[in-house]
Amino acid sequence: MTPKQQHAALKVAIKRAIVVLDALGDSELRFQNMGQVWSRAIDDVGLAYGYSETRVRIVPTAREIAQADTVADWLAWLGHHHGGVPRLVAWAHDDPIWRMAQRERCSERTIHNRIDRSVATILSEFGRVELELETVDEKPAQAHPPNFLTERPVIRPAILTP
Repeated sequence: MTPKQQHAALKVAIKRAIVVLDALGDSELRFQNMGQVWSRAIDDVGLAYGYSETRVRIVPTAREIAQADTVADWLAWLGHHHGGVPRLVAWAHDDPIWRMAQRERCSERTIHNRIDRSVATILSEFGRVELELETVDEKPAQAHPPNFLTERPVIRPAILTP
């Protein structure tokens, strides 16, 4: 496999592992904040059913859980040494790239580049595969008015000829 193919495969594995880790949940979280338990109570039965949109719960296999544990170690290392884990988590959950760019005050191209460089850093450290990626650090594009807004037409007075 070429380094680019390994990078692409690792990117897919990291994205799936983050989703699996979130699907497993945190069994200790319920002990940390008791106030959240009571805020979920619904007094009106009519509101309880169909109150929020349906979400599909994934049930990860044992192999996916094992891979997710390995990826969790990689993400812990990345977060400790280089940062950028919240960006990878947002990307794995399909947050819009424009929103991530807005959050980090950079361009969408920069966000894609930062994600790729984070994956390449993991590949370099744990896979011993070097991949050269250019660094893109662009400022956000200037906002432009939407296409439906146009300049107001100027009405010129009619020229009367005698």
